Amino acid sequence: MDNPLFLLLSLLLFAVGAAAGTIIMRLTLGPEIAKLKERTEELTRRTEEQNVSSQRLQAENKNLSSFLVMLPDVARRLNSHLDKRNIAPLLASVLQHIFEPAQILVFFTNREEKTLYLAYKKGVPDRVPLGMRVAPTEGMIGWVLMHQVTMDREDFHNQSGVRRGGSVDIALDPSMSIELITPMTYENECLGVICVGGISRRPSDHKRMIKMVADLGSLAVFNHTLYTSFQSMANSDQLTKLSTKRYLLLRLGEEINKAEQGNLPLSVFIFDIDHFKKYNDTHGHLAGDEVLRIVGQLIRQEVREGDTAARYGGEEFVVILPNTTKENGLVMAEKLRQVIASHPFPNATTQPLGKVTISGGVATLGHDGRTTNELLGAADQALYLSKERGRNRVIAYKIRYLSDEEEVPATS
Repeated sequence: MDNPLFLLLSLLLFAVGAAAGTIIMRLTLGPEIAKLKERTEELTRRTEEQNVSSQRLQAENKNLSSFLVMLPDVARRLNSHLDKRNIAPLLASVLQHIFEPAQILVFFTNREEKTLYLAYKKGVPDRVPLGMRVAPTEGMIGWVLMHQVTMDREDFHNQSGVRRGGSVDIALDPSMSIELITPMTYENECLGVICVGGISRRPSDHKRMIKMVADLGSLAVFNHTLYTSFQSMANSDQLTKLSTKRYLLLRLGEEINKAEQGNLPLSVFIFDIDHFKKYNDTHGHLAGDEVLRIVGQLIRQEVREGDTAARYGGEEFVVILPNTTKENGLVMAEKLRQVIASHPFPNATTQPLGKVTISGGVATLGHDGRTTNELLGAADQALYLSKERGRNRVIAYKIRYLSDEEEVPATS
């Protein structure tokens, strides 16, 4: 018969051996298990990162594909002889599609003043007004303009030569941050600068994409300038640099339609140079041409932006005055008459009035005529009345010329 004590001792030894084996196994496999857990966590983290990268890449590809789809239409619209005022908003719509920025500023170059002016803004304070001028040496924008290189926030941070301090930099709210600035260049000439800030969507090739938009804009600006130049040459009188009669008649028709649709006033001023034939006969046609050239120059200096001045024929001129009542048209006509009468023309003292003078008439849409011919005809009748009354004066057209009240006295 088995000894119970022996069996108990055997069971105890077995249990101790099993426990010891478990401890040895744990001590041996524990580090491997920990490494396996760590590798599993790392693999999970990398998988999540890859999923995020894949989603971001898919979003960027979708955004890029969408941009490439819209690109032909944008290019067509930018180069379809748009008014220059429409170029900046169209560029801004493309920038909005790509970057979803909180702030957009588009500047164009003023060649004559050699400055930039703000043509479009979004999300910037009122103290940065449209039309604001920026010198080509001012702040971050000036840096980009001078060096013709696209810069982002990191580039500005690393570039010790760039300092905030231009008029735009100072005027912007300190909480705002312009993150991308790129020049609009064409054949090494900078035609403008584009700035975006508060970007919600940042493609990996963000600098290349904003430069692509800028290049489209610069090409549109260049084409517009070239088209305007050719159009101006075709519609300009070479001697006086004013519009031609053909162009004036087209513009007057357009202005009449605009005035009627908007219920706006519209006046025309027609005048000619007094005793011009005598001046020509006395001093020769070259001297007469010089008088015409100077008169054209004086007209260009006096007319407002939006007015159209033309050489109507020989020594006769017409000025279209949009959004101008008869009273205001008469004031502007009288001012021009005084400017010409006081100018020291060559040989002016040999003229019958002792100086080069003009006589003219003013007529207004609705009151004096509703068509181009009626309006010009009414102004022309007032012109002839001013000659009958002694020249060197302007008169507003009235249906009946029975009173001297319609006359603006000449200044001797």
